[in-house]
Amino acid sequence: MRTGIALRLLRAGAMLAGLAAGAVQAETLGFVLSSFTMVTPGAGPEDCPEGFNKGYSERFLDSLPASERQRYAENQGLLYQAQAPWYYENPEEDPCANPGAFPDPGMYTIDGPLSLQRMEPDGSLSQRSAPPAQCPATDDFTALAEGRAIDNQYWRVMGCVRGYQPTGQAAAFANSFIFDGSTTMLLEVDMPENGADGPVALRIASSDQPVSLGTDGQPLPWRSFNTVAQERFHNSATGVREGKVIATGPFDLRLIRAAQRLDSELYLRDARLRLEIDPDSGEASGYLAGYWDLEWLAHASIRIQDRTGRSSGKPAADTHGYTCPGKYYALQRLADGHPDPASGNCTSISVLHSLRAVPAFVLDRKSTKPEQADPAQ
Repeated sequence: MRTGIALRLLRAGAMLAGLAAGAVQAETLGFVLSSFTMVTPGAGPEDCPEGFNKGYSERFLDSLPASERQRYAENQGLLYQAQAPWYYENPEEDPCANPGAFPDPGMYTIDGPLSLQRMEPDGSLSQRSAPPAQCPATDDFTALAEGRAIDNQYWRVMGCVRGYQPTGQAAAFANSFIFDGSTTMLLEVDMPENGADGPVALRIASSDQPVSLGTDGQPLPWRSFNTVAQERFHNSATGVREGKVIATGPFDLRLIRAAQRLDSELYLRDARLRLEIDPDSGEASGYLAGYWDLEWLAHASIRIQDRTGRSSGKPAADTHGYTCPGKYYALQRLADGHPDPASGNCTSISVLHSLRAVPAFVLDRKSTKPEQADPAQ
């Protein structure tokens, strides 16, 4: 045991020394993500002039006469009982498992010009005021994707939701899926020789091993992780290092996305990664932008399907303050990526994540295990 720890420390020291000296030969650096959150800058009255959206409980209270409203508002159990069921045996009856089968109740979104961070084609971040991105014509998207900035259109959908504000439920539980061992994401970077600028190769994969937390509650560095066996969750990208910054070209990304009851995956199309590695600590930080596939977005963020196949979407929507059909139709309206050739409707929506990672040892493991079925099938 002591020999293994000593060897790990020696390897860690060598990696850091190489980074600091800039004199390593085509070194491969490994990381485990310690933070992975959507960029949700917060909304003001000018962004949401009609206020925030309301969840199922608020809508129910609003529908009652004033004489009855107080009785339910003061008794949480009675309020929830009146809106049962929260979990459905038949998915066709569940507005979160099957939102497209229900009428659109409406959802307030940020529809005016908005100043927010976007990822440019060269991997840099810009912030300028612009109107909502539009769904391009089918024949135009492939050509546009190479030179088009990736907006954070998903924030326009969720910007008028109370639970997605900086002090809301989403922020309160940010990264809990990493800390509780539900989701582990690994990153490897093949650096240019001698610490010079130049082309790099990256690999991003899921792991079924949880992170280890230190006394500060944060993931510990220099731990060893196996990648999962499923080829589906092994991703590769190429990019360029210029100074401290690594920027990739477009690549498709699939990772396991699990949290508490959730059992799903993250699928980003035409993603781009911007990464900076601190030569002193060996830690990495940056941004991941891409187009979130709407079918998998609905699976993970509207239906919120668990390992039994049941949906937890309705209680989650109520906690944050929206309805599942409202979010579903808003996503269809504001989607800005990958138009369907038959319908012309966009099938993905731009999103921006921030990330941090600590050094780790990545052990590759692949197999030909059966892949998870597409949620649309």
